This record gives sequence, structure tokens and C-alpha cells, in this order.
Amino acid sequence: MVCVLVSSGQLPKRRAGVHEGYLNALSRLGAYAVMAPGQIGDLADSEVKSIAKELIGSTDALMLTGGGDVDPQRYGQSVSSDKVYGIEANRDRVELALLDEALRQERKVLAICRGIQMVNVYFGGTLIQDLETSGKSKHSLTEQEYEYAHEITISQDSELAQLLPGVTQVNSLHHQAIDVPGGDLVVTAVSNDGVVEAMERPGLIAVQWHPERLIDFDPIEMNLFAWLVG
Repeated sequence: MVCVLVSSGQLPKRRAGVHEGYLNALSRLGAYAVMAPGQIGDLADSEVKSIAKELIGSTDALMLTGGGDVDPQRYGQSVSSDKVYGIEANRDRVELALLDEALRQERKVLAICRGIQMVNVYFGGTLIQDLETSGKSKHSLTEQEYEYAHEITISQDSELAQLLPGVTQVNSLHHQAIDVPGGDLVVTAVSNDGVVEAMERPGLIAVQWHPERLIDFDPIEMNLFAWLVG
């Protein structure tokens, strides 16, 4: 079982969920998701921590998925771009609690898109609030959502390189990215224009792209999910 947070911020009113690619990838490996609703964040801090402890204790791993932007207040900034969108304060609270508990209980963590950004913030790093504004274009390529869109370079001494041998491209659906890397995190992949595409530490792999939308285009992307549940 893998704990996955459910978001409602980018979905139609009265709906909550995640992209089916996350669930399809897990089910193909004989695993399934335990969905953690963002509404948990409405509760007091002690209750959020207690529920996070129980959820992580009853599951084998944690997957942090894509979504809207992390609140800049989480990394010591105010909103500096009108491109910032989809802030869900409750989701931030729940994800940070789940991540903290997963690390404490030594569960594997796979963090995707928004997930890598949340991981970086947890470890004290900061984010670029809008890539295009900062001079980095061609990263929000929605027309190539389910195929490779731009090149990356993966560090050959990384666990990521062992999981994705020969992979030199990814899809790209983000407008924010890592600025200052957080402590204890090693950058293991970058794009040609220097944007951080992956980070890792023992038991944690975080990627900026969306492997769950590439599992049919290039099955090697399933290796990330196999690592999580293996």
C-alpha cells in the first residue's frame, strides 16, 4: 500500500482526486493507494501529526504527487509573481506532516513535480516562483504531456541513473522549480538550461517531470514506481 494525498484545488467543484496515471502505475505492480484527503489540514496540528503517523504506519511508502504551487510563505517568501496559482494551505500542512513521518518511519518516498518542490521546502530549500519570468522557458509543455518534451542529463553515479538507464528526455508540465536546494538533498538531474529535474537522498527520489504520464510511452518510467513498492 502506498499513501497518496488527494487534492481538490485543481479539480471541478465537489471533486477530489489524482491523475489516474499514479494509480495505474501502482496497480500494474500489484500495489494500491491509500488516499489521504487534504481536508485533514483543517484539523489542529496535533491531530494532523497523529493522523499522519497512523497513515504512514499502515502503509509501505509515500508518494507526493503533482498539483498547484507550494505557499511561498513555507520557504520564507511572499508571492512575487502573478503566475503563482493553486495554493492549498491545508495540502501543504498535510504533505509536510506525511513527509516528516515517512522519513521518521524510514518509508520510501517518491515525489513528483509539486512533490519535489515540497521535498525541497521541507529540507530548507527555496523555489523559483515562475520559470518564464526568471528567463527559463519551455518547461510548461502541456501539448506534450504524454511524451518526451526536452532533454535532461542524469548524474551517472545516482540511484536515478540505475533506475532509468539511457533516459535522456522527460515531459515537462511545471512553471516552478528548485532554486536553492535543501540540505541533505543531492541534485541528480538537470535540464539543458540548468533547471533541477531530480534530487535524491537515501530512500527518497524526487523528480520534476511526470513519469505517471509516460508509462505507456516509455515503460522504463515504471522503474520509478517499482523502486517505490519493491
